[in-house]
Amino acid sequence: MNNLTPTPFIWLDLSGAKEFAADEGQMRELMATFEQSLTQEVASIQANLTANEGSKVELSLHALKGFMSLFSAPALAQAVAQLYQNSREQPLQATREGFQSILPNLEALLGEVRIWSSRL
Repeated sequence: MNNLTPTPFIWLDLSGAKEFAADEGQMRELMATFEQSLTQEVASIQANLTANEGSKVELSLHALKGFMSLFSAPALAQAVAQLYQNSREQPLQATREGFQSILPNLEALLGEVRIWSSRL
């Protein structure tokens, strides 16, 4: 089975990543990096929201926004991009609420990444 072919995932979309991966080995490396980065940035956002560190939340959202378009469905990538943009212009509480609304989707994406990786 070619792991670069589309799969029936809801949030995982590798069409952007395929432009950077010449073969399955490179795709595995990209996915491992993405899994690590997604895990790290979500945890950082959660910790910094708890600590009321708005500027750190913005930095993590910016990092998250940067790679979402390569690995996620356009709707989720757009939601993260919009949350980042809004975080620069709104109170932290609004960013907190926005993040909480997309967190289940980010967690589902992470689960899909792990399922994809386990098929190798």
